[in-house]
Amino acid sequence: MASDARVAVVTGGNSGMGMSLVRDLVARGWKVAVADIKENKEFADELGESASFHQCNVADYDSQANMFSEVWGEYGRIDALCANAGIVDRRVPPKPDLLCTDVDYKGVVYGTQLAIHFMRKNAVAGGKIVVVNFVRATARILKMKENITINAVCPGIVRTAIIPQKMVDAVSPECLTPQSTIVSAYKRFLDDDTLFGKVVECSADKQLFLETPKLANGSVSQRAVTVWDPLFEMIHKERSGLPDAIP
Repeated sequence: MASDARVAVVTGGNSGMGMSLVRDLVARGWKVAVADIKENKEFADELGESASFHQCNVADYDSQANMFSEVWGEYGRIDALCANAGIVDRRVPPKPDLLCTDVDYKGVVYGTQLAIHFMRKNAVAGGKIVVVNFVRATARILKMKENITINAVCPGIVRTAIIPQKMVDAVSPECLTPQSTIVSAYKRFLDDDTLFGKVVECSADKQLFLETPKLANGSVSQRAVTVWDPLFEMIHKERSGLPDAIP
């Protein structure tokens, strides 16, 4: 039987901004699946039955797929993905190491694809995803066809374990962004399903919506990035349904 409470998956939920986000969601009555590469037993004890831990490496598709399956099996629904996990690569490797890219970008792409799959199975209508990348490219399609909203939260310098202390010390206090600003931005998107395709910059105590940049060559460039429905149908086995799509 599906959970009566809304269910959120928070990647990187055992530390930093993710931990603050998990606490806020639990306080507001959500059930939270904390997906992280390491377990935090002390935090799990604090959350009790309001949350569950799922070991997951977001840079690995199979790991995320297994995690989403576990969450669905436990709760019977998934209403939100907060793709929060991120790392900073501090090493100087002998050859290019794409781990940072895998976690910070591919992890979001993998999670979004899997979240859409499981949200389609929800017995209740609608769902929300908060992710960082490719928001503007996918927002209209997801809202129209799946009633799923996708937005991006872009944090400033936030004091977390992955930010070197020397970097924090080099920034004047008024330029640091408190975790409460990040949590408030997530709450804003999760509570308002009229917001989709939005990008908000969290800077200090402010949330600033970033407008989509205008294309330099106007209508010529716009034509190049407009959905061509025959190609869309070839890939997705259905028409986009967008009013401005090229037939």
